[in-house]
Amino acid sequence: MRAALQDIMRRVSMSPLIDGGAEADAIRLVLASACEGLAIQRAGVWFLDPSRQEIRCRLLIDLAHGTESEDLVLTQRDYPAYFDALSRERAIAAHDAHSDPSTREFSAGYLAPLGIGAMLDVPIRHHGQMIGIVCCEHTGPARTWTPEEITFATGLGDLVGRAINARQQREAQEALAVLNQELERRVEARTAELRDMQSQFVETEKMAALGGLVAGVAHEINTPLGVAVTATSLLRDNHRAMSEAVASGRLSRSDVTRWLAQQDQAIDLLEANIGRAAHLVDSFKQTAVDQSTDLREIVALGPLVKRTLTSLQPITRQVCEHVQVHVPEGLSIESHPGSLIQVLTNLLTNAARHAFAPPRPNAELAVAARVLDKDWVELSVRDNGVGIDPALQRRVFEPFFTTKRGQGGSGLGLSIAYNLVTQRLGGRLTLDSMPGQGSCFRAVLPRVAPQVQPDNAS
Repeated sequence: MRAALQDIMRRVSMSPLIDGGAEADAIRLVLASACEGLAIQRAGVWFLDPSRQEIRCRLLIDLAHGTESEDLVLTQRDYPAYFDALSRERAIAAHDAHSDPSTREFSAGYLAPLGIGAMLDVPIRHHGQMIGIVCCEHTGPARTWTPEEITFATGLGDLVGRAINARQQREAQEALAVLNQELERRVEARTAELRDMQSQFVETEKMAALGGLVAGVAHEINTPLGVAVTATSLLRDNHRAMSEAVASGRLSRSDVTRWLAQQDQAIDLLEANIGRAAHLVDSFKQTAVDQSTDLREIVALGPLVKRTLTSLQPITRQVCEHVQVHVPEGLSIESHPGSLIQVLTNLLTNAARHAFAPPRPNAELAVAARVLDKDWVELSVRDNGVGIDPALQRRVFEPFFTTKRGQGGSGLGLSIAYNLVTQRLGGRLTLDSMPGQGSCFRAVLPRVAPQVQPDNAS
């Protein structure tokens, strides 16, 4: 190839228009370069339709007249010899366009009126297939196209194919960007929806837990109140008997001594049982307040654990008489008491419902706390129940996963506990369990929990 043609080819090949994705600008550059390199006045880019029965002009420039043409169409029906030549997918070098078998069909209607004497058509290939041509038209007498010129024109056709690739890549990237934006929007919307659902589930679980506490406390209060009613009846009977004895003049020292002893016994029963009922009510009230406000504050873990266990006695007493508590005296953290109570409630309720099936006489539940270092403490709930199958352990914190489907299990208790520990309380929740050897849930908590605005509380 002549040095001048090589320079033009190098300049066009390195132009940012070829690989920039602006196909129309790249085509215009290629046609201008064809006119420059081949010293011609007319050049065009044409594309075959999928049926290969038509070829349509994308752009044809005429430097002599300063015009541009588009959307010219040639059909296989009108120019069968030309389309037959195109089907060979090779360059058509018509040195004398009026006599060349491939192009002489254009002589009367196209070549002669425009003064075209020679044509050089080279393929445009895309993914290995010919999709169109670069058409170079020489005005004037016949002309012999040299091998260097044919190679130069062929290279320009390849650059058009490269520009088409760049345009498609740009469009694919733009489509991908739009798709990614849409996916991000959908993910954000779905995440917000799931966050709202989670908040609703947490609130539902809280209300369910509080409802259970109300029922449990009501059940627990019934016993001391029943004893108090009995003691009150005894006092009333004694008072009536003493009044009748005084009125009839039959009051004796022995009667007074006996009635006073009975009254002392009744008063002791009243004090003990009314005090027990008051303690239950106070524990319930404090638990309800903690769970409804849940602002970050200094929390003494020992009293919080005891209040929670008092409220949960109707549940835990179904499997064991007493829950063991191992919390160092004076251990406090700055955290959210309502969330801590909710975590303990869910873990203990889960153990009571799942760990001891069937019930066993030596069942044990334990709550413990210990200091890990200056920044972290551990709060754990342990049972000596049936344990959890290793295949299920990785799923226990998944929402809606339960082995008690249809038996009152929602599958949300452990999931909510996990989310509260890891998100609101700023810690981590882990499980250690072996089948037949019980389970231990460990919540590792910061001594100072992250601050959460009340209206964002879960």
